[in-house]
Amino acid sequence: MKKILVMLTKTSHGNQENQDRLNRCQAGDVVIFAQDAVFSFSVSGTPIDQLIKEKLAEGVRIFASANDCLARGMTPPEGIKQVDYSEQVDLITECELTF
Repeated sequence: MKKILVMLTKTSHGNQENQDRLNRCQAGDVVIFAQDAVFSFSVSGTPIDQLIKEKLAEGVRIFASANDCLARGMTPPEGIKQVDYSEQVDLITECELTF
């Protein structure tokens, strides 16, 4: 199965697109929350928060841009590793498809 990388850049609050893209991810796929998408971590118990937990349990590899988290004062929930730009490039190159 091809590994897919999904880069989310828009806030999930009031935006169904992030949830739709995340919902399609399967075990082994990589998701990176970057730019304003890191605001998805601001409120626990939201639909995106629940979906992140489900996808982590299914084996989807979820990361957050360390620089974007720092710039926006966000901390990802447990199970989501912060990555710098060089690590993001490594994740991109290991996947066959990128969205």
